[in-house]
Amino acid sequence: MRQRGAQVVMSARNAEKLAGIVSSIEQSGGKAISVVADVSIEKRCRDLINETIRKFGRIDVFINNAGISMRALFEEVDLQVIRRLMDTNFWGTVYCSKYALPYLLRSKGSLVGISSVAGYKGLPGRTGYSSSKFAMQGFLEVYGSKT
Repeated sequence: MRQRGAQVVMSARNAEKLAGIVSSIEQSGGKAISVVADVSIEKRCRDLINETIRKFGRIDVFINNAGISMRALFEEVDLQVIRRLMDTNFWGTVYCSKYALPYLLRSKGSLVGISSVAGYKGLPGRTGYSSSKFAMQGFLEVYGSKT
Protein backbone atom coordinates (compact mmCIF):
# COMPACT_ATOMS: atom_id res chain seq x y z
CA MET A 1 0.00 0.00 0.00
CA ARG A 2 2.73 2.44 0.95
CA GLN A 3 4.56 2.08 -2.37
CA ARG A 4 1.62 3.44 -4.35
CA GLY A 5 0.25 5.84 -1.76
CA ALA A 6 -3.10 4.13 -1.31
CA GLN A 7 -5.21 5.15 1.63
CA VAL A 8 -7.51 2.28 2.45
CA VAL A 9 -10.92 2.32 4.10
CA MET A 10 -12.39 -1.06 4.95
CA SER A 11 -15.79 -1.92 6.27
CA ALA A 12 -17.36 -5.06 7.64
CA ARG A 13 -19.48 -6.14 10.57
CA ASN A 14 -16.56 -7.63 12.52
CA ALA A 15 -14.50 -4.93 14.26
CA GLU A 16 -11.84 -7.34 15.48
CA LYS A 17 -11.00 -8.70 12.03
CA LEU A 18 -10.97 -5.19 10.59
CA ALA A 19 -8.56 -4.01 13.28
CA GLY A 20 -6.15 -6.80 12.42
CA ILE A 21 -6.11 -5.88 8.74
CA VAL A 22 -5.69 -2.17 9.48
CA SER A 23 -2.79 -3.00 11.79
CA SER A 24 -1.12 -5.08 9.09
CA ILE A 25 -1.42 -2.27 6.54
CA GLU A 26 -0.09 0.30 8.99
CA GLN A 27 2.84 -1.93 9.98
CA SER A 28 3.87 -2.04 6.33
CA GLY A 29 3.81 1.77 6.20
CA GLY A 30 0.37 2.24 4.66
CA LYS A 31 -2.60 4.31 5.78
CA ALA A 32 -5.86 2.59 6.62
CA ILE A 33 -8.99 2.95 8.71
CA SER A 34 -11.92 0.69 9.33
CA VAL A 35 -15.59 1.53 9.69
CA VAL A 36 -17.81 -1.12 11.23
CA ALA A 37 -20.99 -1.30 9.17
CA ASP A 38 -23.71 -3.61 7.96
CA VAL A 39 -24.28 -2.57 4.33
CA SER A 40 -27.87 -3.79 4.44
CA ILE A 41 -28.61 -0.68 6.52
CA GLU A 42 -28.70 2.47 4.39
CA LYS A 43 -27.58 4.81 7.17
CA ARG A 44 -24.48 2.69 7.82
CA CYS A 45 -23.52 3.03 4.13
CA ARG A 46 -23.94 6.79 4.32
CA ASP A 47 -21.84 6.84 7.51
CA LEU A 48 -19.13 4.76 5.79
CA ILE A 49 -18.84 7.25 2.95
CA ASN A 50 -18.98 10.25 5.28
CA GLU A 51 -16.20 8.82 7.47
CA THR A 52 -14.09 8.10 4.38
CA ILE A 53 -14.43 11.70 3.22
CA ARG A 54 -13.83 13.08 6.70
CA LYS A 55 -10.60 11.10 7.03
CA PHE A 56 -9.17 11.18 3.49
CA GLY A 57 -11.19 13.80 1.60
CA ARG A 58 -11.84 11.76 -1.51
CA ILE A 59 -12.76 8.40 -3.04
CA ASP A 60 -10.85 7.18 -6.08
CA VAL A 61 -11.96 3.55 -6.12
CA PHE A 62 -14.95 2.04 -4.36
CA ILE A 63 -15.18 -1.74 -4.23
CA ASN A 64 -18.54 -3.31 -3.42
CA ASN A 65 -17.46 -6.64 -1.98
CA ALA A 66 -19.88 -7.28 0.88
CA GLY A 67 -22.00 -10.33 0.38
CA ILE A 68 -23.60 -13.35 1.91
CA SER A 69 -24.42 -16.70 0.37
CA MET A 70 -26.98 -19.43 0.79
CA ARG A 71 -27.69 -22.90 -0.47
CA ALA A 72 -31.14 -24.43 -0.28
CA LEU A 73 -33.90 -25.66 -2.53
CA PHE A 74 -36.41 -22.88 -3.09
CA GLU A 75 -39.28 -25.00 -1.80
CA GLU A 76 -37.44 -25.35 1.53
CA VAL A 77 -36.01 -21.84 1.94
CA ASP A 78 -37.32 -19.35 4.47
CA LEU A 79 -38.20 -16.22 2.47
CA GLN A 80 -36.49 -14.07 5.11
CA VAL A 81 -33.18 -15.61 3.99
CA ILE A 82 -33.79 -14.34 0.46
CA ARG A 83 -34.74 -10.93 1.83
CA ARG A 84 -31.47 -10.82 3.80
CA LEU A 85 -29.51 -11.81 0.67
CA MET A 86 -31.13 -9.03 -1.35
CA ASP A 87 -30.62 -6.50 1.47
CA THR A 88 -26.91 -7.25 1.65
CA ASN A 89 -25.87 -8.26 -1.86
CA PHE A 90 -28.11 -5.93 -3.88
CA TRP A 91 -29.22 -3.09 -1.62
CA GLY A 92 -25.80 -2.84 0.06
CA THR A 93 -24.28 -2.25 -3.38
CA VAL A 94 -26.98 0.29 -4.28
CA TYR A 95 -26.68 2.22 -0.99
CA CYS A 96 -22.89 2.40 -0.99
CA SER A 97 -22.72 3.28 -4.66
CA LYS A 98 -25.31 6.03 -4.29
CA TYR A 99 -23.44 7.75 -1.46
CA ALA A 100 -20.02 7.27 -3.07
CA LEU A 101 -21.22 8.56 -6.46
CA PRO A 102 -20.63 12.31 -5.97
CA TYR A 103 -17.06 11.69 -4.82
CA LEU A 104 -16.33 9.19 -7.60
CA LEU A 105 -17.60 11.66 -10.19
CA ARG A 106 -15.43 14.40 -8.68
CA SER A 107 -12.28 12.25 -8.74
CA LYS A 108 -13.20 10.50 -12.00
CA GLY A 109 -12.89 7.35 -9.94
CA SER A 110 -13.97 3.78 -10.44
CA LEU A 111 -16.80 1.73 -9.01
CA VAL A 112 -16.13 -2.00 -8.72
CA GLY A 113 -18.57 -4.77 -7.88
CA ILE A 114 -17.47 -8.24 -6.84
CA SER A 115 -20.05 -10.65 -8.16
CA SER A 116 -20.14 -14.33 -8.96
CA VAL A 117 -20.77 -16.71 -11.81
CA ALA A 118 -24.16 -16.99 -10.08
CA GLY A 119 -24.83 -13.42 -11.21
CA TYR A 120 -24.66 -14.54 -14.84
CA LYS A 121 -26.09 -18.05 -14.65
CA GLY A 122 -28.65 -19.35 -12.19
CA LEU A 123 -27.21 -22.17 -10.12
CA PRO A 124 -29.17 -25.11 -8.64
CA GLY A 125 -29.89 -24.65 -4.96
CA ARG A 126 -28.86 -20.99 -5.18
CA THR A 127 -32.18 -19.32 -6.01
CA GLY A 128 -31.79 -16.41 -3.58
CA TYR A 129 -28.06 -15.98 -4.07
CA SER A 130 -28.28 -16.03 -7.86
CA SER A 131 -31.20 -13.61 -7.79
CA SER A 132 -29.32 -11.15 -5.60
CA LYS A 133 -26.23 -11.34 -7.81
CA PHE A 134 -28.30 -10.97 -11.01
CA ALA A 135 -29.85 -7.83 -9.50
CA MET A 136 -26.43 -6.50 -8.53
CA GLN A 137 -25.05 -7.22 -12.03
CA GLY A 138 -27.96 -5.41 -13.66
CA PHE A 139 -27.54 -2.40 -11.41
CA LEU A 140 -23.79 -2.16 -12.02
CA GLU A 141 -24.18 -2.57 -15.80
CA VAL A 142 -26.58 0.37 -15.92
CA TYR A 143 -24.47 2.37 -13.45
CA GLY A 144 -21.42 1.87 -15.63
CA SER A 145 -23.15 2.93 -18.86
CA LYS A 146 -24.34 6.37 -17.74
CA THR A 147 -25.53 6.88 -14.21
